[in-house]
Amino acid sequence: MTRQVKVAVVGSGLAGLTATYLLNKPVAQESDVEFEVHLFEKAPMLGMDSSSVSLPSTDSEAVEDAWRVDVPMRSFQGGYYPQLIALYTRLGVAFREANFAYSFSLLTLSSSNQERQINATMIYNGSSGRAGLSMPSILDEPYHLTKGKGFPRRAFTRMWTVSLFVLLTLHIAVCYVRMLLHSLPFWRPKMIHKMTFEEWTKQTIPRDIFSRWTGMDLAWKDYTRSVLLPLFSAVCTAPEEDVLRHPVEEFLDYIWLTLGTHHYVVIHGVREVVARLTTTARNIHLASTITSISPYPNDLNRSNIECDTPEGPRVYTGFHHIIFATQATRAVPLLKTYRDALPHMSSKRQAVDAQLNCLEKFQYCSTIVINHTDPTLLPDNPRDQRDLNLICLEQDAVTDREKNIFDWSATTVPPSYTMTTHVLSPPRGYPTHLPPVFQTTNPLISPEDDSILSIARLERAVLSVESKTALEGLYREEGRKWWQCAGQGSARLGELQGAGRLVDEQRTGIWICGSYVYAGIPLLEGCVVSARSVVEQGIYVAEGVSSASAPW
Repeated sequence: MTRQVKVAVVGSGLAGLTATYLLNKPVAQESDVEFEVHLFEKAPMLGMDSSSVSLPSTDSEAVEDAWRVDVPMRSFQGGYYPQLIALYTRLGVAFREANFAYSFSLLTLSSSNQERQINATMIYNGSSGRAGLSMPSILDEPYHLTKGKGFPRRAFTRMWTVSLFVLLTLHIAVCYVRMLLHSLPFWRPKMIHKMTFEEWTKQTIPRDIFSRWTGMDLAWKDYTRSVLLPLFSAVCTAPEEDVLRHPVEEFLDYIWLTLGTHHYVVIHGVREVVARLTTTARNIHLASTITSISPYPNDLNRSNIECDTPEGPRVYTGFHHIIFATQATRAVPLLKTYRDALPHMSSKRQAVDAQLNCLEKFQYCSTIVINHTDPTLLPDNPRDQRDLNLICLEQDAVTDREKNIFDWSATTVPPSYTMTTHVLSPPRGYPTHLPPVFQTTNPLISPEDDSILSIARLERAVLSVESKTALEGLYREEGRKWWQCAGQGSARLGELQGAGRLVDEQRTGIWICGSYVYAGIPLLEGCVVSARSVVEQGIYVAEGVSSASAPW
């Protein structure tokens, strides 16, 4: 006789969608279990695609002809996303190479004697460095100013600017190689897992006489400050202070694992990912805000979920397992309602309390993503503009009064963020009379009002040394070799997962997954790995079943 096991999945981001997809796959024939999976989402659309927007891609107004722009940007890179790529390949999701070129620029505010300027300081042509660097226009400006000044002066100026660019390129190349050496897993210091990015940048400054004589100590300081800091501020969509406090081991893993690999983007947007992951999903509850979770009366093995829906309050009953595939900050208040409904001093309550203490260690930062048509958020000179344009405020030139201009608003963030403007590639057939479209993440300056197409305010998990320590209760690794990075070992559930369900059948299984439940920067790979671990090592084991085949 088939035994029905009800599972609630809270949150429909990639982690929740992956867990739902896996639980709806057939189990081994000898199993007597059938999973009934319910996916809860508070928004009226599934979360992974809920902030994306549709723009006209042809002169047709048909919905199917719209250009779907993902919000936020969903690129991924080979080497750092093996499980994500394997999942997309199994689903048949089409993706393509997108080897982005970058520009790094400084924003100078307007003053009484000059206009606002965005000048590139470094132009990286992508392909993991194989495409080299380009000369920023600001270096070439003295040569253009000598126009009409005579050949000798122009030739000398040209020689000077080229020599300066070669010298700067040499410094950057040496710093790049030095960075790669420091990112080698077996080259790192023993305490690297507890070291912050700020501590690492100071510790790795070369202090020998030759480095001081050649200026490599200053070049390294400038490289970490003007290249690595804005780069990881953009990757983490976090402010400078959070990046400086971020554990450096994850950054070094990212550098090493992505070396020589390609960037990819999904051709038809994450809308296709959502559609393929939910093909077999039967119980999707949109616009359903969970208000409380409580034990099932007279059966502590199951729990009820109460929601606010457009039709009014509704209670879904009898869940054997609940997967929190949402942000830790949103899981905590829901988990507290369940904890408060459990008997005092009970082992079940203590297990949930331990989960709460762990989740409260994870931090989040807000981010703003704007789709618009305002080109003034790019470097001033078109020659400096690339696929991704990273722009920082020139802090040394900003007074305290001017810093107060930058703060949270509907369209801007504080000055310690890195503004990243992506020049979007329009689809074939995009009307030529329409302007180019840009996506700016964390704008330091607001696009013109009439150029704004959409605004989304999101939250991202940001790792700290404290939350990295807390992560051990939810995720751990086994079998990692000495030459491997974090995430390359075998993923295992931490002892807090399930809230004791793996040792006591008489309780609801409480499971946690998401981008932050993984040994790395909280990105899409963590969603896939943690969801698979929860399903295969958690719920399957608790119910004594196995999958009929490998998921990917």
